[in-house]
Amino acid sequence: MVQSIVDTRKMDFEQIRLLTRCYRNQGLTKIYLHWSAGPYNTIAPDYHFSIDGNGFVYNMNPLDKKLAATWRRNTGSVNIALMCCADAVCYSEDSVDFGKYPPTIYQVQAMAKLVCVLCEELDLDIDMDAVLTHGEVADIDGYGIHGEDPDMRWDLLLLPDSDGVFKPGGQVIRGMAIWYHYNHNAI
Repeated sequence: MVQSIVDTRKMDFEQIRLLTRCYRNQGLTKIYLHWSAGPYNTIAPDYHFSIDGNGFVYNMNPLDKKLAATWRRNTGSVNIALMCCADAVCYSEDSVDFGKYPPTIYQVQAMAKLVCVLCEELDLDIDMDAVLTHGEVADIDGYGIHGEDPDMRWDLLLLPDSDGVFKPGGQVIRGMAIWYHYNHNAI
């Protein structure tokens, strides 16, 4: 289910930093990255944060609320979704069609900044132990592109890196988040 953006809480990164501090030491140890498989101008209440096509971030739920966003991995997790990829199709691990609403550079940058802020405030490392795309998790759990599950998930399997070359999406986001960690003035 999606809803109008006007019904939500738009936040800047300083507000997100202050909000997240309230949840430090509350058992939040994972960050999972998704897309909505919808258009840019809607948000999905099934995530803690939604990022619209312009890169604006909306807080959808309290961070300690357990949401059904990542199969068998929802306890202690924060879930972020880019509002994009309606009609996206995965042909293989290196060939995708993002549909009518491909991830925008504004969304990718906002997601990386959000990951950076969340990791800093929750005292998490920006690595695969703490931050994974739904596509990465699905491959680990057997319902990704290499599995046989008809409900395959491949969210953020690939994304264009700063050089324009498609690379694993988790690698792109984590790499950018690490860069923002060392370049706070860019957040």
